[in-house]
Amino acid sequence: PFYLIETNHMKVNNDFLNLGYTIIDNFLPLSVAKELQSMYLNETNWEFFSQERPDHYKHVFKLDSTYHPQDNESYSARFNRSSNLEDNPKIKEIFNQYFIPQTKEISNLELTDFDMRCMSLNKEDHYRTHIDSYAGKVNIIYYINEKWIWDWGGILHIGSTTNDEFIKPILPKFNRCIFLYNEKFNAPHFVSAVAPFAQNSRYSLVSFNK
Repeated sequence: PFYLIETNHMKVNNDFLNLGYTIIDNFLPLSVAKELQSMYLNETNWEFFSQERPDHYKHVFKLDSTYHPQDNESYSARFNRSSNLEDNPKIKEIFNQYFIPQTKEISNLELTDFDMRCMSLNKEDHYRTHIDSYAGKVNIIYYINEKWIWDWGGILHIGSTTNDEFIKPILPKFNRCIFLYNEKFNAPHFVSAVAPFAQNSRYSLVSFNK
């Protein structure tokens, strides 16, 4: 059975359909969430990526709002990714058992392609404002750290294409899963830089689903 509290089922679907995103806390059984965290904490082979794309705000991520990056700015991202974790049979099993069924249930979409990524953000790592509609119909962002506090940064912020001043900050809370509805909503979002004084790396499991 899906690990979703039945009383929240209607709210989850309403948020997804009406807001373009929904948040599910306590997404995995606690023992599974802790097992996943342990595998991340023990992983040492992280590949670092640093992206700088000068023209992305002229076309790919172009937005009309004056509160979002303008044409003369560059998209940038810094993050770490582990192919070891992505190839781990246990993590694949967890993904197939919990994430795929829930994504199909919440979205009610015919999804056949699931791209899972195991990510880590360290000090100064971030993602500037971007839109993921080109990458998949539904995005999943699942948080793995048992401890994270607001001023460590690494906060997901979801914007709007209809309200220039709207922004929704979401704490990367342990065992929290975010679903973004890219097919219907072109919601710009970014992840603020991890602070120099953050005591942990920020771990997440991300999936782009088509």
